[in-house]
Amino acid sequence: MRYVNGTVSWTTQQQERRMEATFSSVDRAQAQEQATEGYKSRPGALIWFFRKSRDRWKNKYQDLKVSVMQLKNRVADLTKSREQWRLKAERAQDQVVVLQAENDSLRAQVATLAAEKKRPR
Repeated sequence: MRYVNGTVSWTTQQQERRMEATFSSVDRAQAQEQATEGYKSRPGALIWFFRKSRDRWKNKYQDLKVSVMQLKNRVADLTKSREQWRLKAERAQDQVVVLQAENDSLRAQVATLAAEKKRPR
């Protein structure tokens, strides 16, 4: 959010970065002085603290990124495995249907042969 001509104007972070990039070195020095006026700690300590804080934040989110990738890979592996098992079960079911039909036809042949044997000649 920025104040332009007495009105509030919303800006994006990218626009803010572009505007910051247009500061001259004098403007940056003045901005830095104004920014550090409120701090009572020495700049070296602040730099150390902020750098350490940034490094912890980066490490935390790099670790999270790794765990997200591991979980995505696991989901992909499980999805692939389930698909393979589903196809295997469908093939087994098809084979059961074929074998049942073959079994029924063989039982019918046995029944006809038994009926022929019982008939007197």
